[in-house]
Amino acid sequence: MSARKRVLVAEDSQTQRQLFARCLGGRPELVVVGQASDGEEAVRLVEDLAPDVVLMDLRMPRMDGLEATRRIMERRPTPILLMSAADNLDSEVGLGMEALAAGALDLIPKPDLGRLEGEAGEELVRRLVLLAGVPVIAHPGTGLNRLADRSRRRRSTAYFRRARRVVGIVASTGGPRALQEVLGNLPAGFRAAVVVVQHLDDAFAEGLVRWLDEHCPLPVTLAGDDQELFEGAAYLCPPGRYAELTERRCLHLYTAPVPRGGHCPSGDRLLSSLAQHYGARGIGVVLTGMGDDGAAGLCALRQAGGRTIAQDEGSSVIYGMPREAARRGGAARVLPLGDIAAALSEMVGA
Repeated sequence: MSARKRVLVAEDSQTQRQLFARCLGGRPELVVVGQASDGEEAVRLVEDLAPDVVLMDLRMPRMDGLEATRRIMERRPTPILLMSAADNLDSEVGLGMEALAAGALDLIPKPDLGRLEGEAGEELVRRLVLLAGVPVIAHPGTGLNRLADRSRRRRSTAYFRRARRVVGIVASTGGPRALQEVLGNLPAGFRAAVVVVQHLDDAFAEGLVRWLDEHCPLPVTLAGDDQELFEGAAYLCPPGRYAELTERRCLHLYTAPVPRGGHCPSGDRLLSSLAQHYGARGIGVVLTGMGDDGAAGLCALRQAGGRTIAQDEGSSVIYGMPREAARRGGAARVLPLGDIAAALSEMVGA
């Protein structure tokens, strides 16, 4: 049996902190090595106790989760799973996205404390065990300096031109930061539409769109049903609805039963529809994430003559989805995250 993963719990509510510690400490996969009541204490305990993973509330007194993440990643890089309370989600999503850019690995709504002994607890344990094995590196800054901001965006008439080429991107754990890197380094006049499937909770979708839109040259919006696609624009598929391209070159959203272990939206469905309706004018990218979503769709796109890319292992937070895409032969190119935007620009001639 593998060694139990060492967890630090950082939560300002004593009641909630003790509930999390009791839930996690009672699992055979984990051992709680410390508890912090604010961000300052969390930073100190990470240095003193060297946990394998940190479970941390985003909003805490004295030092919030963003600043604590920055200091932890500067001093002793450690996998961090951030939580945001349901009543604070709308106001805190931007803060959480900045923390992801600073090095935190994932952001989730705070689990229902009344369900910690059941399904909610099992899912939390699964995430912590997964993230505890992720190698992390020091982040001396926020990671935003190299990316274009809204003030430098130049509007182009390409935004009003229906897209003849479409780039489909699929991402999961580690995806928001990866999307920021890719979309943030595409030019405003990018000669294709970008459609994104990012596995995330519905509560974070609009916040992720706002955050990406603020830091990317391309305008980023939440896709609607029968969404027309324009060059030089990016569209995030909404959680809870499947998204497929149609013969009318629009994005169709619909609901259907989700298979056990499946995702909605599905990267496979998006990329397979891209293969069917765009063929050689389609480009597919599978970024960091657990599982294999996007692998089958990328294979279909490559067989249809489209261009295909998978993120490499060294730059992936979780090398699951891109590994499967490469293993199955769907990825014509396997690239570091920092090289993907330039490759896409070269492919579309922008």
